[in-house]
Amino acid sequence: MNRLTLILAALAAVAALLAACGGDDPAEVVRVQLDWTPNTNHTGVYIAQAEGWYEDEGIEVAILPFSGTSGDLAVSEGIADVAFSFATTVPFSRAGGLDVVSIAAVLQTSPTEIAVLADGPIQRLRDLDGQRYAGWGLPYEQPQWRTIIQSDGGEGEIEGVVLNTGAYEALAVGRVQAVEFFATWEGINWELEGLDVRTWRLSEVGVPDRPAVLMVTSNETIEAKRDVLERFLRATLRGYEFAAADPNEAAEILLAAAGPDVLSNSELVFRSARLLADEYYLAADGRWGGQTLKQWSDYPGWLYANGLLLDENGDPLSSPPDYAAHFNTTVLTAARER
Repeated sequence: MNRLTLILAALAAVAALLAACGGDDPAEVVRVQLDWTPNTNHTGVYIAQAEGWYEDEGIEVAILPFSGTSGDLAVSEGIADVAFSFATTVPFSRAGGLDVVSIAAVLQTSPTEIAVLADGPIQRLRDLDGQRYAGWGLPYEQPQWRTIIQSDGGEGEIEGVVLNTGAYEALAVGRVQAVEFFATWEGINWELEGLDVRTWRLSEVGVPDRPAVLMVTSNETIEAKRDVLERFLRATLRGYEFAAADPNEAAEILLAAAGPDVLSNSELVFRSARLLADEYYLAADGRWGGQTLKQWSDYPGWLYANGLLLDENGDPLSSPPDYAAHFNTTVLTAARER
């Protein structure tokens, strides 16, 4: 997906929004780039929109559909004001020179796990030596799988194939022996389909935990539209804290907003909403969105230690990155105090 296509998609979304709201000032529009089709990770935004909380803050939100590119690039290029992103991509983007910073952790801990077929040949992680996993071709994958296997005393030798979402079907039919998946979505879907899997949490097998799904922006946008971003986050955090308090109603709102063509399995949505509310949305203080330096040094530090973070020239970083620069808590703090 090239930059021109992204720009045209963004302009079309904003133009449609302005036409619907009578031509409001574009400076009060917040363009939000999704990372995939609408799902329960996005629930807080859809709740805030449906409940009129963005309108209460004097802003309009244009939800930009998934375009095939990263949210990090979308905010760095000024195509989106805010984007959904991941702790697995922001360190790479920043090392490569993109202006991207996390302003809220959508999920406080990672729901990513490893799965193998329960009745398959893999009984423990070291059995994956010489086997095959399916993934997305991301730079952290091979070192991650090596770490996982070595945590159980194996050599860490495993072959990867790039199948994207086809990975899950490949596991089910035995074409690959392992995949990485979201327990809050694929894991629930497998239960509903009757697929029996054996799983391990990444944080239990040598890979540092991370805040997983993020909301990111650019430092340039923070400087230019700080007040608007504060109002956006104030409504958004209300949406996610609503989702944590009443996941069933949150699921109803998301289903109505996305429509049956996008979310056809309502039971999956309800169960995902409840799991996210129970384990992932809120920090220990009962609040949504917070981030800490420990979260942003453990996992990026692991990436750096494995030589994975490359600069704009494609060379490994010669010194650790500024971990504190990966995230900004001041916008969310100000949003809470408004």
